[in-house]
Amino acid sequence: MNIEFQHNICKHFGICGGCDFQNVEYTNQLHNKYTLLQSCFKDFEIQNFNFPVASPDIWFYRNKMEFAVGGTTQNPLIGLRQKGKFYKIVDLSECKIFYPNIKEIFLIIKQWIKDNNIQPYDIVQHTGKLRYIVIRHSKHYDELMLNLVITGTKYQFEHNEKPIFESLVKSLKEIKNVVSLYVCINNKVSDNALTEEIFLLEGEKFIKEKVNDIIYKIYPTNFMQTNTSCCSVLYQIVKSEVNEGNVLDIYCGSGGVSLQIYSIADKVLGIDSSKDNIIVALENQQINNIQNVEFIESTAEMFLSKLWKSKFITNLSTIIVDPPRAGLSKKVKSVISEMPVNKIIYVSCNYESLKEDLKTFLKFYKITKIIPIDMFPHTRHIEVVSVLEHR
Repeated sequence: MNIEFQHNICKHFGICGGCDFQNVEYTNQLHNKYTLLQSCFKDFEIQNFNFPVASPDIWFYRNKMEFAVGGTTQNPLIGLRQKGKFYKIVDLSECKIFYPNIKEIFLIIKQWIKDNNIQPYDIVQHTGKLRYIVIRHSKHYDELMLNLVITGTKYQFEHNEKPIFESLVKSLKEIKNVVSLYVCINNKVSDNALTEEIFLLEGEKFIKEKVNDIIYKIYPTNFMQTNTSCCSVLYQIVKSEVNEGNVLDIYCGSGGVSLQIYSIADKVLGIDSSKDNIIVALENQQINNIQNVEFIESTAEMFLSKLWKSKFITNLSTIIVDPPRAGLSKKVKSVISEMPVNKIIYVSCNYESLKEDLKTFLKFYKITKIIPIDMFPHTRHIEVVSVLEHR
């Protein structure tokens, strides 16, 4: 291991569950992931199997982290779950994959917890007030959004607790780039950080990010690829594979890919089942002044069942899918596989579900490219773009 790489390793590595391979040279990480993917797809006939595209940034690359809160009122812990021991929290003084000045933020919040006698959440007993600190960081504009995830009720927060949380606002003003502070109420036993009940405590409703000259608004709950610099590469690769004509972007989120490819396509239709995602996608379309993109709130299944009657399908050249980790439903796979489109571009963060889904398309499509993109350095995860062309 070279000295520079070794110097960058986080002091919490090996105990914290956030990373797996910080102690492995980055080029070796890429080779290991390449070998793993080749083994996974060994039974497929693939014309071009690319070596993984390296992330432009391998340190401080993430734009979002969910930090758990635990410990006691006088000895609060803020960090990530311990490797192999989910109920324990590693109290972080740094995070080498997220944000350089995280310690400063944590110290302010810990002091606020002590001063106001706030009880950290106990994941075993399901007691306590403060569960998570969710932080989003715009890499281009250097803006921070903090979201405090708490237990309780809306009435408790608005009538009894709000002044306590407003006192944190004053302390956080020491950190100039904190432009947005939210509070989120989550009483679920399941360990999910965010829910729908969210309140803007101070500052802007959103922060902005810029990827390949497209500006995106980022709210507390809308989806954004977690590695901004690598997201730029991902979008460029997808754009380079899009054919002229109409493009259907299924699971479009808040318009990430759709708004990148507008200059290639005649028209782009972005489909997503989340109302919040579609609202943000429309806002993103407006601030970028893009005309030939349309966003529709619908499940993929519902939209595809009606697509046959649309004029849009007569000039449909490319379908892009970027589904959740579980992959595509049987109905979506069945309908798409029988569509007379030239190309399907499948973006996946789970190569195992991608492997199963690709089997459905092989009757009518051939796999021309597998392009791995290392969106998650130092972890076991990798993004994969697969390009399929009609036989």
